[in-house]
Amino acid sequence: MKTRTAKATLAAALCLSAGAALPAAAPAHGGTAAPEPGAASQSGDAPAREAAAGSLRAARGALLGRRQRISGHLDAARAGTTVLVQRRDPAAGWVTVATARAGSRGAFAAAWKADRMGRVTLRAIASGAAAAASATAPTARMTVYGAAIATHFGPGFYGTRTACGTILTRATVGVAHKTLPCGTLIEFYYRGRTIRAPVVDRGPYANGAAWDLTMPASRALRFNGKDYVGAIAVGRVALKRAR
Repeated sequence: MKTRTAKATLAAALCLSAGAALPAAAPAHGGTAAPEPGAASQSGDAPAREAAAGSLRAARGALLGRRQRISGHLDAARAGTTVLVQRRDPAAGWVTVATARAGSRGAFAAAWKADRMGRVTLRAIASGAAAAASATAPTARMTVYGAAIATHFGPGFYGTRTACGTILTRATVGVAHKTLPCGTLIEFYYRGRTIRAPVVDRGPYANGAAWDLTMPASRALRFNGKDYVGAIAVGRVALKRAR
């Protein structure tokens, strides 16, 4: 498809590689709203978890390398107690990523610079707490996305064949990327909203952008047309190619 020209030039931003894909169930086609990050089904045979001894609050999405506010309270923490905010690491276990001081009633707030892309589980625990306390430590789940500039396209190209062999229409939910394989399913995050869209075309080639959203995908995110978005590869889908 022809190079799409936008109105202003922005600094080049991080592009995701196909190797960044996470193991996740992909819908039959792109454009469905992403499920709540971290949501999981529970089996009736699973043992009941003890009630959390406090609370932990974090946004459901964050951009890699950006600071993220984490807050909550620990029921048993006295004022002045050091609170450890920890991230679960598959290899190292719980890793402390931020600290805070508890105030009255155990309330705390900390800033965490998101340091790993993907689905993340955080917990809060008082420094020096007994091992048994970790069983009831409050947790929060979120997704950390790679940050990159995106633009959008559509008008002027409807009815034409994309580089991936599909016909672009006014209803196409998809995205253009320079190198990711056609059909790679990308989860986008923008100002608290998420959507999944497959790679259907090549580009963009202007404004230092890494992604070019089709208009339906852009509208679903309430995207302003040129801005940073969060993005992470979550699987592959089969594209319907034009004959």
